[in-house]
This record gives sequence, structure tokens and C-alpha cells, in this order.
Amino acid sequence: MSFGKTLINLRKSRNLTQEELAAKLYVTRQAVSRWERDEVVPGIDMLKLIAVTLDEPIVHLLDMPEHLCESCGMILTPDDYGTNAAGREDEHFCKWCYEQGTYTYETTMEAMIEDCAPRLAENTGMTRDEAVSLMGAVLPHLKRWSAVHANEQRYGAEARERYSSEAVDAANERLLSMDDETWESKEQLERAIIEQLKIALATGDTASSAAAKLAHMHAEWIAMQWGEGMYSPAAHVSLAQSYLADNRFISYYDRKAGKGATQFLANAIEVAGV
Repeated sequence: MSFGKTLINLRKSRNLTQEELAAKLYVTRQAVSRWERDEVVPGIDMLKLIAVTLDEPIVHLLDMPEHLCESCGMILTPDDYGTNAAGREDEHFCKWCYEQGTYTYETTMEAMIEDCAPRLAENTGMTRDEAVSLMGAVLPHLKRWSAVHANEQRYGAEARERYSSEAVDAANERLLSMDDETWESKEQLERAIIEQLKIALATGDTASSAAAKLAHMHAEWIAMQWGEGMYSPAAHVSLAQSYLADNRFISYYDRKAGKGATQFLANAIEVAGV
């Protein structure tokens, strides 16, 4: 779908007129009209503003290639595929970033951008600053970086204040170094926790066997991200209680499992003492 058609759909889904969107973006209605007719595509900085204004990931606005490396963001061809733990081709990563189911080198998202942006600029005709800006918008949504970036954006400041920057950096590094199998296990366990929370919540008893199972599953999920050396029952209880003071957590668990689910989860963890 072209950028213009995408913009029309997003604008209408937000119940905005061209005039209203233009006012939010500090441009003219005519500019929005030209975008929607695909007469011109806005620059990367305006695309970022549009994404923020419409609360939509920028990658949904960009005409991205079908296959990108989920680590560096470079265009992928079959000759460039990395390999999974079994040695078979993995079409999600390039061979320079991913081999035998693990990342080939440790880096940060910022360092990755600085390393790859000059090559992107050379291959596309962009300026280096434009390439840096584009990669800065795209990489946070790629598999290697998305979980860490989302956690930092939502909870980074509070987590660093509560648990120290060293602890948060270690947890981030653990996420970044997970192989595909471990990552999928973590994701499956997270989904299973929500289902178990629904079951336990229906009993209304935080001391039930269903609630105890829920608490142990949540402890396993937290330990996968923190690492066994950093996990403790006391820290787990403290974390669960902090959920109750944060509307983001309350919204997440209550929306997925039912009203009162976050309070029930925190109480079940405290009762189980895992």
C-alpha cells in the first residue's frame, strides 16, 4: 500500500479531517492533501512527527523492503541469510549479525546505527544524517531491539532508580543475547501466564492451587529475564506490588485477564512467597 493510502486510512481511523491533522503537524491542509495523493512523500523527520501524532509505528508508514535483517535493518537476500541453532538458513537475520542461532557480536542499538548508517547512505543516496535518522526510527521496531527499547521507554527510569542501572543493563543484555528458542519460550510463557491468571482469578482465592501455579509461572518468567543470580522472592514480591502503583501494568493485566487481575496477581505472588 502506498504512503498516501496508508495515511488516509490512519487519519480516518483517528476521526481526523485533513485540516485537523495539518494543524497537529503544523503544516497546511494542502500539504496533507499532496501526501495523500502520493504527489510527494514527506521527509524522515516529518514521518517521525506523523507517526508520533497518529500513535503509529513509523515502519507502518514507510515503504519498507519485504525482508530486512531484524538486527541491523539492512535489506536481506537469500545469499545473506544467517543460520539458526540447527545450522539452517534463518530468513530473519543476515549472516553478518547472526550465526548458529546467536548474534555474532555484542553491540548497542546506537553503535549499530553509527556503524551501518554510512553504508545505507552510500547505497541509497541519502545524506548520512538522513540515514542515521531513518535507522533511529526503524531499529527500535526490529526483533533484536524491540523488547529492550519498549522496556526502556516505558519503565527504564523507574527501573534504574529502583534496581540500579547495572541491574537493568544486565537484564537488557540478557534479552539481547537470547537465542530464538529461548525467546520463543519466554513469549509462550508470557501468553500462558495470562491464561493462568484468568483461571486463577475466576477462583477468587489467592491461596488456591491455581493461584500458586500462577505465581510460580510468573517467577519463572521474571527469572528468564533477570537471570537466576538476580532473582529473589523478596524482589519478586516488590516488583509485583509496584505493578499496583503503575497504571501501565494495571491496564496490561486487567485488559488481558479481567478487572482486578493485576491486584490478584500481586496478592497471589505475595501469598505464594516464591
